[in-house]
Amino acid sequence: MQLSRIHISEDSLHRLSVLRSRTELSLEILCQIGLMLSLAETSEPTIDVDTTASSEYTRLTLIEVWDPLIIELVKQRCIAIDSEDDCTLVKYFNAHLNRGVHLLHGRVKGLEDLGKLLLDQA
Repeated sequence: MQLSRIHISEDSLHRLSVLRSRTELSLEILCQIGLMLSLAETSEPTIDVDTTASSEYTRLTLIEVWDPLIIELVKQRCIAIDSEDDCTLVKYFNAHLNRGVHLLHGRVKGLEDLGKLLLDQA
């Protein structure tokens, strides 16, 4: 699988920085929560995420112990659209990550909001 390097758009990086200051959580935890938020949405993310001016991270650094679970969830979304190739998986992973950061940024102003959001998703 070619999904070893993850690209986060500059806009998403800025939003992560704001979220980190609001919640004092690490970039990794915020990315993990954002991915799960995006995967919980019924609509598909925008695939054409602008990563020309982006930062690159290793997948295992960002999603750590949740790697097998998150990768399988993204694969299942790819199967649902009848495309399981590695190229699609990479695009969908990046799209879900960036959309998840945007969703999280819009919904969380502090730790209290994050707690409510996580309880609502349970």
